[in-house]
Amino acid sequence: MRYAAYLAGSAYLYDKTVNDFFLSTTSLNDGKQGFTSDARLQKAEKKAEANYHAYHNRANFGGVAPTRSSLLPKLCGENLFVTMLDFRAATKVHMKNLIDTKEAHDSIANNISCIMGERVKPELLKKHGIVQTPPDFDITKGASYDCKNKYSLSGVPNQETGSYGYASRSVSNPFIEKGENHHARAINSERALTPRNCVDALQPLLQKSEGLSPEAQFRAGQALLILRPLYCSSENWGDAHKVLMPFLEKKGLVSSQENQKLGATRPFTQTDMEKGIARRNTSLAGPTLNKLNIFLQKSIYKKDEKAISDLTAKKLGEMKYIPIAHFKMNEDVSSFEDSSGLADSFTGYNVSAYINHARLLSGEDRLSKKDVIAIVGCLNAIYDNASSERHTLREIAHGCFVGAGYTVEDAEDFYNDACKAAATEFYGGRAINVQSQLYSSSVDKPDS
Repeated sequence: MRYAAYLAGSAYLYDKTVNDFFLSTTSLNDGKQGFTSDARLQKAEKKAEANYHAYHNRANFGGVAPTRSSLLPKLCGENLFVTMLDFRAATKVHMKNLIDTKEAHDSIANNISCIMGERVKPELLKKHGIVQTPPDFDITKGASYDCKNKYSLSGVPNQETGSYGYASRSVSNPFIEKGENHHARAINSERALTPRNCVDALQPLLQKSEGLSPEAQFRAGQALLILRPLYCSSENWGDAHKVLMPFLEKKGLVSSQENQKLGATRPFTQTDMEKGIARRNTSLAGPTLNKLNIFLQKSIYKKDEKAISDLTAKKLGEMKYIPIAHFKMNEDVSSFEDSSGLADSFTGYNVSAYINHARLLSGEDRLSKKDVIAIVGCLNAIYDNASSERHTLREIAHGCFVGAGYTVEDAEDFYNDACKAAATEFYGGRAINVQSQLYSSSVDKPDS
């Protein structure tokens, strides 16, 4: 009997550790590569949706929603959430409802119109001293509009991992570096998207509704990412770092000082390494596995120099930073937070920056903070999954706010407010649902 109890306890502990660990959003037995599928996140998101609507329905009908959250210790997401799964699901649902508004819809539609060159004013080019211009302001006329680029797998389902994008590193799938040629084939494959694919998918959704639906947010995120290399190319408005950024800084639309704050969070920078292993973005496992993979390819599989050179190509250099575990301690070591291992999002920075450039040349005002929040929500719709090529909500916010000319502190204010609101909605809504279930049970119970 004691032996049976020991086995049952061991089996339970094993299952909770590999399939339901409180700091993980994935499971070993996911039917894919192990710890790579979105299955747990998708299931949790449905529950978070139910909690969100229960909370707001009570408030909308004049009721007082419960404010008391779970009695369990809150060790995740600024000490507001019990598990990382609660945190991820609640913030994702909060964000997609936060920007499902006419204001966000109009902001994104305006941004896309400016990017496409539909509203460029020639007199503003002269006024701002723009030297490099595309042959035609309408970027759909260029050949590259139908070409794929490094972001072409953004938000594209990956059948092998059960998530999205190119690859996902996990303890059961540690070696994700397969070389530049393999990556090039992947981003030019049938499933990869062109700028035209993205815009064609987005436009009907924007026309369909006055709000910015979750599906429109997702398609907008894809479009903003995949249009950027096209917009910031030599055939159009020029390289992001050599042309656009110096121009925007001169106009006061980006700050090199705030940019440096983002850079200080990157893997292997001195400032990041000094934070210690618990708080830093620099992964211990990622670079180690990268070196081990190269060693195995050289020594065991006897790959030639050409193959090794392909495997260590500079274009894929950031892949070595991708960790196995996507969590770390926050800055004051008070709770665990989501972590991509890739640091604050320069992708988000570049997206906000090129949108501001397009708006300026179209005679529009710079991105407001509300405009930036809409962009954050759209990028979060793409990156809030189990893929290894992603950014966290905090990282996206930092990048997008700074890229739009605001500060890291502005991004932190938004992030903290979003976390607090999401926690209130999630646990308050869950309490309402529990109350409803108990009430239904008592009503249905037959009189004795």
